[in-house]
Order: sequence, then C-alpha cells, then structure tokens
Amino acid sequence: MQAKPLQGAQELLCINTEKVYDWILEESTYSAAVGATTIALPAPIGAVICAIADSVNIRPVLTDSLGTPLPLNSEIAVVEQVPRIDRQFEINGALVTLQRVTFVKTIYVVLEISGVIPATGIPFTFTTLPIPITFTESAFLCAPPGTTLVVRVSDFEGQGVVNCDETGAFLGIGISIVVCQSIQVVTPVTLELVADFCAPRESLIETCPAPIIPPQCPVVFPGA
Repeated sequence: MQAKPLQGAQELLCINTEKVYDWILEESTYSAAVGATTIALPAPIGAVICAIADSVNIRPVLTDSLGTPLPLNSEIAVVEQVPRIDRQFEINGALVTLQRVTFVKTIYVVLEISGVIPATGIPFTFTTLPIPITFTESAFLCAPPGTTLVVRVSDFEGQGVVNCDETGAFLGIGISIVVCQSIQVVTPVTLELVADFCAPRESLIETCPAPIIPPQCPVVFPGA
C-alpha cells in the first residue's frame, strides 16, 4: 500500500529537545614554546630546520586526543568547577541573578611542519603527536541548578615559528593559537506543539538535452 503524503496535515506533537538558558561567544588565546623533545623531529629534518627556519611552514591543526582533525562546531569536553556562584547584575533597569561558571577545557593540537631539505631539494612534511592545551575559564551565565554547560569550537586559527639558539641548535616551536567558542547552558525538555509534518521534495531527474541543429548560412545556401 502506498503511503499518503502528510504535507499540510497538522497534529499535536510531543517532542524531546534542549532548552537554551544562555548563549555567549568567547575567545581564548594561547601562546607557548613547545620543546624539541615534544616535537620529536626526525634526525634529517632536525639537522637542517634551523638553517631553513624562515622558509619552514608550520600549521597548527585542531584535533581530538588521537590526532583526528575536528570540524568546526565540534563539542569540547569540559570539567566544571563547582559550585556555581550567584551574582546579581542590573540589566536594563532590572535586577538579574546570574551564576559565575568556571570550567577547565583541554583541546589538542598537532603541528604540520613542512619545508624543503636544501641538500637534496626534497620536500618534507612532518606531523607531531597531539599536544594537549588546557584552559581554565569562567563566565557569568544564566545557569540555574539542573542545567548543563556545552562548549563548542566555532573557529580556530594558529601559527608557529621555529626556535633556535645562537649556535643553531633546535630548541622547539613557538605556537600561538586563537580559539573562538560557543558557550551554551542547556537542559533537556519535553515540548507540546502543533506543527505540520514535513514531506520529501521531488527528486531531481537529469534528462537528455534536445538535439541541437547547427545554424545554416541562408544568404549563401540555399540562397534566394
């Protein structure tokens, strides 16, 4: 039996979803020197990297703890420091109680290091193991008891430079990163609402074009 389309049919629905109590965007910055031992360059690259430091390209990449790149808007695990502390603010003439929420988040970054070995002209690319970076942050949010903090990375960028001493020995890589994050306070809720059912759209079918007839030259042929 063929199902009848539901488009236009309304029904009282009961759905599970999340209610957002508060939502802000914050920026975290981090700068540090990652030592040569942590970078662990292979010997052929480590021997020449200081000589070609100006031409080496270093790209920090946001990953999980296993080194798999994370897409933007990925949720980051956080550990919240309890308790949440109430604080009152006057907003638009009204007294509002918000909570100071403090949390610790750890992100992972791998460094993609690329360049060319001068003696051979052979290009190289080396990727480090994931480097953990920990932030401790706090924000004033509408976060009553029973709500959960959700943090997602909305944007990420970074850069790196080769660090060498005066003798030309490789010391490590200095990195600087900026993390833009979406911070939400949510809780699961069950809602009742009247809504339309969705219906699938029509499929797009590729058809063959009509034959194209080349234009003729009527002035020349067949003529008058």
